[in-house]
Amino acid sequence: MGAIYEVYIDVLAVNNFLVDLAALLAVNLFRKRNVRALRILAGAAAGTLTSCLVFLACRHPAAYLIAVHFLVNPALLFFCFREKSKQDFFSDLCVGYFAFIIIGGTVEWLYAKGRGLFSYEMALFAALAVLSGAVLWFGRRLSRARYFQAQVTEHGTCITVQALSDSGNLLKDPYTGKRVSMIDRRVYEAAYGRPSAVRLIPYESLGCRHGLLEAVTVEELHYVYDGGARSIQGAVLGLADHALFEKKTYQMIINPQESEIAEENRRKRK
Repeated sequence: MGAIYEVYIDVLAVNNFLVDLAALLAVNLFRKRNVRALRILAGAAAGTLTSCLVFLACRHPAAYLIAVHFLVNPALLFFCFREKSKQDFFSDLCVGYFAFIIIGGTVEWLYAKGRGLFSYEMALFAALAVLSGAVLWFGRRLSRARYFQAQVTEHGTCITVQALSDSGNLLKDPYTGKRVSMIDRRVYEAAYGRPSAVRLIPYESLGCRHGLLEAVTVEELHYVYDGGARSIQGAVLGLADHALFEKKTYQMIINPQESEIAEENRRKRK
């Protein structure tokens, strides 16, 4: 004889809303999306309503879980963050499910192993507090390690932009052999105008098997990373479409291998 479970739809709705809200906030903070709070609240409410409707429509728990994890949650993330690239959307999914795992694991451990000390509601709020602390801690470490200010000098004019060191950027200029960093085309053209001479660099990325990126050589690229100053003379910058930087807090993506080369050259000069 199988077990019979009694589920209260109001409890399910509150639980789903809090978990969805926490996961969306985790993605927004950790991924630095700067999405308005109203959209996140609307997304959590829409996700809760959809999950409850799916629960009422599904007769088997497995069907409900599959529908929620593979349809509802991905649609919820897309609705809130409107990512334009598959890579960013996949990153949002990873962070979101990391949040789900932390919440679910913490609630189960406190509620099941707490020997009656924690009610389900107390365990849920404790899990949300643990998640908030983890997101803030990881977010601060990530910001210190990967985000910094960079200065670009060209035609005697220096501009300062927020930069990201991305280990996935391994682009290399086949003409000069130099590593390529990328800058928002709008930012570059606002400071220096449209470049009179560019060259095309072939590249591959997720969602684009083959492409050509316009690139220019600037007088100097300077930034401080990992406590050391990097100055790259004749740095190669790819002029990326603004869509790559839309809703981001940075306007440049530094090639990490360029940082390693600059540090090695500095050590040799010493």
